Amino acid sequence: MSDAVYYYMPLFKQGVSVQFGQSRETVSHVVIRRNAMRVYLVGHETPVHPDMLTLEPTAFSLTRVLDSF
Repeated sequence: MSDAVYYYMPLFKQGVSVQFGQSRETVSHVVIRRNAMRVYLVGHETPVHPDMLTLEPTAFSLTRVLDSF
């Protein structure tokens, strides 16, 4: 198999610290509804669009795994 390819994207999950405006906030939970993702922050009642948050990207390695049948 060839070398793995890496993709970089932000991974929003519970407990992750993100930059929202001038302050650091913690992600409470993430909701995906009707092809739209919304991020809820601890202490905030309304959801935030992910584009308004800054988060260091996570590296993902996608490799093909052969079935073992």
